[in-house]
Amino acid sequence: MNAYAAFAASGFAPTKLHRQWAQTTPQLVLCRRVIDETHDVKTFVLTPASDRMFCFSAGQYVVVHLRIEGAAVTRSYSVSSPPTRPLDLQITVKRTPGGLVSNWLHDNLKPGDGIEIEGPLGSFNLDDLPHAKSLFLSGGSGITPVMSMLRAFTDRAANQDIHFIHSARTPDDIIFRLELDALAARFPNVHVTCICSHGDPAWTGPTGRINSEMLLTLVPDLHSRTIFACGPESYMKAARSCLDAIGLAPSQYHEESFGGGNFSRSLSDSKVSSSVRFARSGLAYHCAPGETLGGLTLEDKSAGYILACCSRPQGDILLDL
Repeated sequence: MNAYAAFAASGFAPTKLHRQWAQTTPQLVLCRRVIDETHDVKTFVLTPASDRMFCFSAGQYVVVHLRIEGAAVTRSYSVSSPPTRPLDLQITVKRTPGGLVSNWLHDNLKPGDGIEIEGPLGSFNLDDLPHAKSLFLSGGSGITPVMSMLRAFTDRAANQDIHFIHSARTPDDIIFRLELDALAARFPNVHVTCICSHGDPAWTGPTGRINSEMLLTLVPDLHSRTIFACGPESYMKAARSCLDAIGLAPSQYHEESFGGGNFSRSLSDSKVSSSVRFARSGLAYHCAPGETLGGLTLEDKSAGYILACCSRPQGDILLDL
């Protein structure tokens, strides 16, 4: 059952005025509201400029098309709202020092403004991946796609046992903190733990960084769960290391990693050592397991190119650069 069918089956029938969201080309949307989540994170609530309604799978992302100082730029942002609320779509953006698009959005996008988005895109989603019992792991702004998943479950009042473990730098950096607390209090099947690498005198939760012992203590039945993980590459590397040490089956792990674009892979992808040879120079390089090669527009992707900076070789390859 796809996201649209699941929405209709849930009893929230769309009106006849609404049509399914077109995915193939950039579409105009209007900013309806801006929510301050933390000191450097904002959620932008977007609504269609036409009579369409959004149709996507929890965990997917959209591509934002902007013109900044006369130049066309695009960035990918995971959707933080669930598909059970198809009349608006939310992206949650962290301001990044020197970040061209994140800073522009924070400083310029306001209610009533229009921007173009394309999508949804991404195989990291609840419709395409199994999820009988779930463990959500997120670090920093990587909380956005798994928050969409959690909201989808709770909107549908699903009785699935869910563990949600989020890592942040400080308590003030925990995105959606009040909502996470409220969902955990309202739904007995939802278990939320926030971990801060730097606590404060008022913080009573776990401190430090995730490790294997911590994960097994918090989720003793981890081996029976499907893991959905998202965060910066440093966080993802630590998460993969923990789960490898625990002995989690690669088929149970799915991730979306931020930095240079959105992409997903499994634990097994990081275990292959490869060699990379450059055809024109004749130079060869040994690529360690999990190491990336070398941004793409959507036109490049449709032409068959790959995002080398976020691609991991699986065996010996030849690059013609």
